[in-house]
Amino acid sequence: MRGARLKSILLGVLGILLVSAMMGVAYASPGNTDDGHHGDSCLDDGIDLKLRDQDEPWQDGVVATWTAANMAPGDEFTFEGSLVGLRSDGHGKVAITCLYEVFEESPQAEADTDPQTDLHPDSMAREMEIYRFTYSNNAWQIDLLTGELTRTPWRRSIAPVVYTDDDWQLQDVDGDGSITFYDLEQNPLTNLPSPRWGGGCGARLEMSVRFDQDAGNEFQGDAFDLTVVFSIKPR
Repeated sequence: MRGARLKSILLGVLGILLVSAMMGVAYASPGNTDDGHHGDSCLDDGIDLKLRDQDEPWQDGVVATWTAANMAPGDEFTFEGSLVGLRSDGHGKVAITCLYEVFEESPQAEADTDPQTDLHPDSMAREMEIYRFTYSNNAWQIDLLTGELTRTPWRRSIAPVVYTDDDWQLQDVDGDGSITFYDLEQNPLTNLPSPRWGGGCGARLEMSVRFDQDAGNEFQGDAFDLTVVFSIKPR
């Protein structure tokens, strides 16, 4: 059953994990930085990628960056203060995609009308709406929901990298009128500028998530586990 009544029913944990996919040569350790916005020096002999978040240093994998517990339909999580920093020691093209799975609760929740959501996780991924998704450094910001590039005023002379239309915009693949993790998994973002482009070698990814207000009882007690995957390759 769907509808406003379900807004008062607590659902399972939305646990979001992040890892990075590595390409290129060995990474050179960066200087001090707190969030990926600072223009520390980096090397030009490779394009290896490292991540960090608000409480983990630069490394090959960053986990549990965003966690939302007891999500009810219509709930929004802005994840203020949570971030993923990306850092490369060379220029390249960045891609962002995701993988996900659903874990069924044990013992089974009585209200759960679908005890096998784990066998078709796309159904829950379609209920996880992304309503803020930005990729930025100290010289520019890209709204990944619109593909719009905004430059910092004192960096307006920076020329944009070459890209194909829609590469920077997350598309509504299934045409349901919302942007979800299903859309990101089906049609990854590609050809994004490397963290080094236009200032420093660090960039920052931030997002906000909404659980669809019309989500039904089939997700009662379930946990949605997401892995966001970043990769970089030569231009």
